[in-house]
Amino acid sequence: MTKEQKLIIKISILVLAIVCIISLIIRVSTNQKGEFVIPEKETNAMDGKPSDMPKECVYQEAKVNNDYIVYLCAAPLFVDNKLDIYFTSSANNKGLMRIKVLDLQNNVIGESGLINPNSYIKYVLLNKNLESNERITIKIMHYEKETYYSLGEIKIDLHVRTK
Repeated sequence: MTKEQKLIIKISILVLAIVCIISLIIRVSTNQKGEFVIPEKETNAMDGKPSDMPKECVYQEAKVNNDYIVYLCAAPLFVDNKLDIYFTSSANNKGLMRIKVLDLQNNVIGESGLINPNSYIKYVLLNKNLESNERITIKIMHYEKETYYSLGEIKIDLHVRTK
């Protein structure tokens, strides 16, 4: 691993920690008309935690409180329109989770469906090509299981890797 790659990983980890602490934003998800839209369930979710992710992904915990803990790659890999993020919802979470991937202009370029506690998704399909070291924002949304009310959201800025 080159010095540049190590620096990118260190910066990503630092940004992840700072954003997790500062960026807690609470709001209810709405559509353009102000009506609540229940997100769909994620069809590619798997139970448990991933065990096959590469070390370069830098799998990190983002903890808001004991009921809001997620894990994801701090240095996700983008290949063939897939962002390998290994997004994981802790077994301790009280609600459902989902993510949106945003570009620098704050456009949604990919998103997951809802995942249950103690489950994960390996990747999110994107509708935009990304360059190596390009900055993206991962918006993590937490929903109450029965009512789908927002339990909060956080945004984490990351830099992607490419092959």
